[in-house]
Amino acid sequence: MSVLKSQILSLAVLLFAAPSALAQNATPGSSPSTAPENCRALQSAGVALSGTYWIRPGGGPPRTAYCDMETNGGGWTLVYNSILGVNTTDFWYIPHWERFNRRGRPNLESLFYDGSLYQYGTAYMDVIEDLRGKSVVAMVATTTGIDIYSMRFNSPRFVSGTQGIYDAQFASGWASPDFDGDIWTGANCAANFGYVTQHYSACFGYSLGAEGEAPYDDGRVGPHLNSAGASSMGLSTDGSGYFTRLRRISRFVKW
Repeated sequence: MSVLKSQILSLAVLLFAAPSALAQNATPGSSPSTAPENCRALQSAGVALSGTYWIRPGGGPPRTAYCDMETNGGGWTLVYNSILGVNTTDFWYIPHWERFNRRGRPNLESLFYDGSLYQYGTAYMDVIEDLRGKSVVAMVATTTGIDIYSMRFNSPRFVSGTQGIYDAQFASGWASPDFDGDIWTGANCAANFGYVTQHYSACFGYSLGAEGEAPYDDGRVGPHLNSAGASSMGLSTDGSGYFTRLRRISRFVKW
């Protein structure tokens, strides 16, 4: 075989082998075909940067998810994100029949909700960021699962953070404008406070959209946190009263 033919043959082999070689070396989670179960699996595969990746919860169809690979050990998958902006409150009008649906884009700069992830979670983390950009881990908790009708967590357990956030936003009930599953006797927290769907007690330490004082919709701008609670966590307040606006509230899940 001539030198020229040998070079052409070698080039052809490289060209045809390139796609499979690229597939083998592709970053986990960079495409639907490389999607693992969750962000925790991505972390185990060596992915260290927070960002949006492809995952495949429960072996189902691949979807994009935001992964926090740095906070509290990393490997966390974003369940919801409420960010300060116009019409934030309207985003959180989620009827009971849509509780496992998905809306928005999975990143920390957008409103986002993927309720289907509640079906997999065994550990949860809430992160709150104030208007000055300081963020804290407000709560970490574990559970053995979730009641798919009432959305109450099974055997919830407080791990760390602020006990009041755990009690009000995790360990009690859940409500939507058309479903009263909170623990406020004779009233519905969601229906009374801006039609915001989320976990409640009777009613909330934080709201993904509503204000805790009338007018509850606060111009349809949110999210909000009890001002005293914000101060106890070292967060700044806007000085407006009993509740303060925030830049962001994010809930993450791990399994």
